[in-house]
Amino acid sequence: MTTPAPSTFGKLRKTALAMLAAVVTVSPTLASAQDGAPAERPNVIVILADDVGVEAFRAYGGEHDTPNIERLAREGVTFDHAFATPLCSPSRTRLMTGKENAHNYEAFGYLGADQRTFGNVFSEAGYATGMVGKWQLSGNGYDGRTGITPTQAGFGQSLLWQLEAGPQKGSRYWGATHWQDGSWIIHEDGFGPDFLSDYALSFLDQHADGPFFLYYPMVLVHDPFVTTPAERVGGDEQQRFGSMMRYMDRMVGRLLDRLDALNLTDNTLIVFTADNGTNRRIYSQRNGERVRGGKGQPTLTGTHVPLMMRWPGHIPAGQRRSAMFDFSDVLPTIAEAAALPVAADVDGVSQLAVAQGRAEAARDTIFQHYAPVWRWPSTRFVFDLERKLYEDGRYVALDLSVGEETELDRATLTEADRERLARFQAILEADKVPLNPARFPWCAGEEPKVAGGDPVVVGCDASPGNRAD
Repeated sequence: MTTPAPSTFGKLRKTALAMLAAVVTVSPTLASAQDGAPAERPNVIVILADDVGVEAFRAYGGEHDTPNIERLAREGVTFDHAFATPLCSPSRTRLMTGKENAHNYEAFGYLGADQRTFGNVFSEAGYATGMVGKWQLSGNGYDGRTGITPTQAGFGQSLLWQLEAGPQKGSRYWGATHWQDGSWIIHEDGFGPDFLSDYALSFLDQHADGPFFLYYPMVLVHDPFVTTPAERVGGDEQQRFGSMMRYMDRMVGRLLDRLDALNLTDNTLIVFTADNGTNRRIYSQRNGERVRGGKGQPTLTGTHVPLMMRWPGHIPAGQRRSAMFDFSDVLPTIAEAAALPVAADVDGVSQLAVAQGRAEAARDTIFQHYAPVWRWPSTRFVFDLERKLYEDGRYVALDLSVGEETELDRATLTEADRERLARFQAILEADKVPLNPARFPWCAGEEPKVAGGDPVVVGCDASPGNRAD
């Protein structure tokens, strides 16, 4: 596969951001953290929750009790406006490579073997690299593609669910199927997230002398909504979702406690985030409003995700940032923290200066090329913290507090809105990479079926399933 060159807009954006970085004011309390590489290379952990938007987290006005994730917020920086793509596979390729999906996303459940991930960046710098959790990159099982392997992606050791797609991927929860460094393990009993957590803790123990990079894409809280070992109760999906949120938080707490026990907390940068919005069957209370999950949809509820960073002594504690943070920004941010170079074709920008309080923002817009080649149709859109322009021409006002979008009448736009609309339109037009078609290779020309009143495409008669993972 030949990776398309970054768009003209992307190059102009990077030039502008470089100029911005040159004039930021330095916070005197953090001056020692930005004089170059840290005296000791930091360990880095990226934790990725599965299928949960901001509305579910107490740190963002949500209702669920997540004390360990709130500890990250209390001891680090919380980004109020972080955005993933609306679906797992596009978000994971964007996160791991730092590239806009237009430049390297070809199919659901697939990342090309020629792509360079943050695992490669850290392993080539001499870091011990490990990955534990959901993989979903080696192929989708229906279009014949064979994607990247964990080793090719730069991970020296791994315990993974969904290395392969289709029925053979097995359960992620009770009676889980895992791939560990070349061998398959099928657990007759036990809870999958527990095995993954144990492996993550073992990785910390093995590499306590550092430096290490651990990527922990959790399987929680994706459906099916099941009971957990901590709360073996029934109830409806809403109740089980809440139980799974609490169990996910427990897994984060185990990791934080082990870092404390190994005396690694101060020299470890942690990034916690999530891959897309919450399942659409789930409702949450946020800021006093009932919010429906928006997974798969290019709306605020499909893309607005939590993001926290903790690095004691280098990132201030208990502060919030209103700056926009795109998923592609994670790779350059953690690379800068470790004083590692990134490739010129990376589209993301480092947010380290923003996290440290040395800059107010690293970007003023986010552009997304969303072509999942799965159950949801393709689109492009660009937005800031107040407005969004969709490829089909819809121009909407954003209410980030509850995830609402309201279409604006172009005939009554203010002069400021007309200027912003023109700027957004230029950004959309700068991306010339064709959208992947919103059809499915297994359908053999048959029109996909669409659920009534809902934009979710549920597949055709030959579909290998009617639910995306």
